Amino acid sequence: MNRLIFIIVFSLIPFAFITNTVYAHGVVYEVKEDKTIIIKVEYDDGEPMSYADVKIFSPTEKEIEHQNGRTDRNGCFAFLPDIAGEWKITVNDGMGHGVVEKVKVKEAMVIEPIHAIHRSWTRFQKLIVGISIVWGLAGVICYFKVRKRMT
Repeated sequence: MNRLIFIIVFSLIPFAFITNTVYAHGVVYEVKEDKTIIIKVEYDDGEPMSYADVKIFSPTEKEIEHQNGRTDRNGCFAFLPDIAGEWKITVNDGMGHGVVEKVKVKEAMVIEPIHAIHRSWTRFQKLIVGISIVWGLAGVICYFKVRKRMT
């Protein structure tokens, strides 16, 4: 009996590391066109990524940020590009969630539209997958235990 408990506990150890991803937030973002470039960042459950660090890199300088700051309470940040080219926007909430997006600004200072809204699995879907994996492993362990008794 102790051996069975040891096998079950030992087989569940990898799932201790997976549980962080089950409850972690995904990131949803949207880039809007206006007189300025506005990026709105939120987690996949709709909660805004408030006060996250933002860095803006110009097309001419890839290492030193052109502008930096934080998103507001609603997860929004705005900046005004001064030259045409591909601007890089990085957003990081300091807890492992973030976005890296490139925005192309044309010569007429018009933003090339971005239609990429990235969605990840919901918390419920992650929970169901995690439970299914644990249930499946328990079934495999029980199968081999019963098979061993039958022989």
